[in-house]
Amino acid sequence: MGSSSNIRISYSKISTGDDCIAILSDTSNIDISNVYCGPGHGISIGSLGKYTNEKNVNGVSVRKCTLNGTDNGIRIKSWESPISITASNFLFQDIFMYNVRNPIIIDQTYCPHPPCNRQ
Repeated sequence: MGSSSNIRISYSKISTGDDCIAILSDTSNIDISNVYCGPGHGISIGSLGKYTNEKNVNGVSVRKCTLNGTDNGIRIKSWESPISITASNFLFQDIFMYNVRNPIIIDQTYCPHPPCNRQ
């Protein structure tokens, strides 16, 4: 979800070939709780910072979620770029992970399809 505010996702099961939930540019006040994710790529903030018109992400709460059989658990991903963007005020609480390859990732040089100019 991007360019969104005051969103609640709860009591849901999400199975996908990509991010179960992706929180993108210009998003604030997001409440995610009691979500079952898997298979998929986990719950992601970003990617952020690829485009010059992107805006801040603020106020994301992820609570009481289960990730099972995902590539990633909780991930924050941003491009290495001169763009000034802020991602702040996150809460991750009571997150349960089973068979998750990368439980927590903070990737500040995100590049899904190399080669990347600034990596």
